Amino acid sequence: MDRRLFALLSGVLLGTINESSLAPALPLLQKTFAVGPEAAQGVVSMGLLGAALAYLPVAGLAGRVGAAKLFRLGLLLHALFALLLALAPGVWALYLLRFLQGLATAMVVGLVPGLAATAFPSARGYALGMVASTVATGTLLGPALGGLAAGKSLSLVFLLPLPAAFLALLLSGDLPSLPEQGGSLKQLLSAPGFLRALLATGLYFAHTLGTTVALSFHLGAEGLSSRAIGGLLLLGPLQLLLLGAWAGRLADRKGYRRVARLGAHLLLGTGVAFAFLPLIHPLWGAALGLALLGVGRALFQAANNALVLSLAPSGTEGLASGALSVARSLGQALGSALAGGSLGLFHRAFPHHGPAFAAAALLLAGLMGLAALLVRGKDLAQEVGHAAPDDPGSEEGA
Repeated sequence: MDRRLFALLSGVLLGTINESSLAPALPLLQKTFAVGPEAAQGVVSMGLLGAALAYLPVAGLAGRVGAAKLFRLGLLLHALFALLLALAPGVWALYLLRFLQGLATAMVVGLVPGLAATAFPSARGYALGMVASTVATGTLLGPALGGLAAGKSLSLVFLLPLPAAFLALLLSGDLPSLPEQGGSLKQLLSAPGFLRALLATGLYFAHTLGTTVALSFHLGAEGLSSRAIGGLLLLGPLQLLLLGAWAGRLADRKGYRRVARLGAHLLLGTGVAFAFLPLIHPLWGAALGLALLGVGRALFQAANNALVLSLAPSGTEGLASGALSVARSLGQALGSALAGGSLGLFHRAFPHHGPAFAAAALLLAGLMGLAALLVRGKDLAQEVGHAAPDDPGSEEGA
């Protein structure tokens, strides 16, 4: 694998492990600082808030100081805040440091799509598929590592991202710079097809998290334990881990728009099946439903991310990378709210939680129908003036 891609993937791993490893440590944090569960959960939320607020400003800053330089600075700051978090004397210090660490996370994770697309122009789908696989890897590893570290000490949990930070720093010396960034957000959003593809990204993440939330409530009502539900939900990240590179290569060969459209249609169809399979059997039906969704998720995420960055005008690559991160965050917030709100509504309309889940899942599947409409249109070659590459090319590490 090309060392530049390995550096970027190490940065992604840093961010995902940092967020997902805190969940199993929250009871220990609550006990250590003698706070309630809401205050403990706030430590996680402050990091997410800091990153969400910083994605677009960081993208704009990258155009002036250089994305590669900002990426390395983010790695250094993230490592510094990890050390300070391990020494934090109280929960308010944790809030402040986690917020600042969220800003550093945006400097790393928020720049990865743009840097990957620039470094591997003829293997953009492959590179972004590998990014999706790495996100899945961090999601899988984080809770396990966090639980093991929490068994030793809370400080060790905050230090978990350090190896990935140092590895990324070691390998990031020859990252490319983004093309000269002189474009504006207005120019980016008015580019043909860009806003539609970006909205499709938000709908995809709304569907992904929304179905996860709805299924969790349904399985809990069926009597499954939190451990069983958590283990079952690992199927999604595991499939992305296994299928991400394949989906990206397919998008490089067949065209980003075509594969994104295929993924959206698959998610619409399998989303309908997913609404009813858990009613047949809560465990095995849900497992089959998640497995069916996994192929569509891998195809859509790799291809549509590549499509978004392909449609960005020259000089707006950094802003497009930040816009992808914002779309992901807003989509996840929408999906969580829509799942919870629709379940509450349907629980009042139906006498049993099973039909309520099915109705909510069908509503969420409709989001992917909208996404499929948004990515319809001319082929990528017609829209941006060049064909999607047929071969990732050996020099890009494919």
